[in-house]
Amino acid sequence: MTTALVMGGAKCVYEDIEAALKLFKPDVIVAVKDIGVTWPHVDHWVTYHPERLPKELAERRKAGLPDPGKIWSYMRQKKSGIDLPIHVMNTRGGSSGLLGTDVALAVADKVVLCGIPLDPDQVHYRRPKKGGWPPARAYRLAWTEAHPRLKDRVRSMSGWTRKTLGEPTEEWLHGAAVAHSQAS
Repeated sequence: MTTALVMGGAKCVYEDIEAALKLFKPDVIVAVKDIGVTWPHVDHWVTYHPERLPKELAERRKAGLPDPGKIWSYMRQKKSGIDLPIHVMNTRGGSSGLLGTDVALAVADKVVLCGIPLDPDQVHYRRPKKGGWPPARAYRLAWTEAHPRLKDRVRSMSGWTRKTLGEPTEEWLHGAAVAHSQAS
């Protein structure tokens, strides 16, 4: 059974990751947007903002970090501005966090979200703004619509997504695997 850790951009991301890593060792690391710049090992880097990739990939390389295994977005780019292919996952809405979750579901049996609370009061870890992230409420609709396909295979370490999907436990992590489709 394979497990994936999906890392988002909320201020709680490092606290969530630390708690998750006490529960399990992930087989797959999915970085959502900014954390892909600095996290040492990234299997899949996901963003709804491919226009930011040239600058962010350059920052990652300047830091001496290896390229991610794959880069994902929700649409094809004629010219991406980077020398790596961008794979497409047909997901709409729900923020880059749901896109990252869908990529993880395609390559792993169980998925744990870190730093994806979808709480409007939660600020971003790298670019905190006063007033939090009000659009979070709007993104919840896509997550609610996706709930039937997420509920058995996805858990979250914090916030609204934890309340909605539940938090991971050792029993859930080591329980029966659920079939998944392999992303290419």
